[in-house]
Amino acid sequence: MTFTNNQVTVRLKRLAGAALLVLCAANSEAAGYAGTQFEIEMVVFARESGMNLSRETWPAAPRLNYAERWVDFNTPSRSNSEIPALQPAPNHLDNKVAALRRDPGYQVLFHKTWRQVLQTERNAPAVLISGGQMDGNHHQLEGSVTLSVSRYLHLSTDLWFSEWLPPTAALPSPLSQGVEQGAEQPRGIPVPTRPRAALAAAARDTASDEPLDLDRSGIRTEPAMYHSGSSFSDRPVSEPEPEAMEKLAARVAVLQEERRLRSGELHYIDHPKLGVLVEIRTVTPLEEPEPLDEPMELTP
Repeated sequence: MTFTNNQVTVRLKRLAGAALLVLCAANSEAAGYAGTQFEIEMVVFARESGMNLSRETWPAAPRLNYAERWVDFNTPSRSNSEIPALQPAPNHLDNKVAALRRDPGYQVLFHKTWRQVLQTERNAPAVLISGGQMDGNHHQLEGSVTLSVSRYLHLSTDLWFSEWLPPTAALPSPLSQGVEQGAEQPRGIPVPTRPRAALAAAARDTASDEPLDLDRSGIRTEPAMYHSGSSFSDRPVSEPEPEAMEKLAARVAVLQEERRLRSGELHYIDHPKLGVLVEIRTVTPLEEPEPLDEPMELTP
């Protein structure tokens, strides 16, 4: 079948119109998600022999950095410094966590459920994550996750699991491999110190008497007091821990992953050393009770 130029032009216009409708629908859906409160449950665990059983090697020089704009579980909301911006919520995955704890091959490092108002990727802050055993002012598991919305829900992980270098011990393999005899041994992998914000005074100064925000679903939402190391407007400036010192790791496993999520589904992010279970649930707004009809007063 041969098409005339006019028929081809008409078909192209129809295809362009259909594509435009799909794009508009996607943008509308993204706009509908942005500013909506979700419930996020996350479990992070380590495999004791994960790297030994896989073909992957420990990275020799991983780049470990905290995001410049972040929020943690101690961050207060902007409207009320007594209320956390990431509000805790009940766990739904306790049975899966219990199964992991029963297996000696796994170590549960982190398990929390929180409510968060999700934003677009450009505006979404990183949520600081830590867990496992502590050594000084560091945890075995550190880093952050960023949850954002566009057409879909998105999760970006930047997590690392450290095996610390004893001050007097020789570096283990593979860091010690390839070093010429007599050459200076590498000092180890520097691990950044978790940022800490000067919250108290700034939170009180920025707290206002304005009512809490209401999103389109009628859920009361709390804007977060985000921290930024490069700006000071209504946000406190992050500063290092006062006792922060350079911490060296012998080996660091890094989990950097981008994943598209669906609300209400349990997702699993796999890694030879680390594993992540995450579920994002839509928060159903509470229906306001209807006002009771007061009896009419009749005057004699």
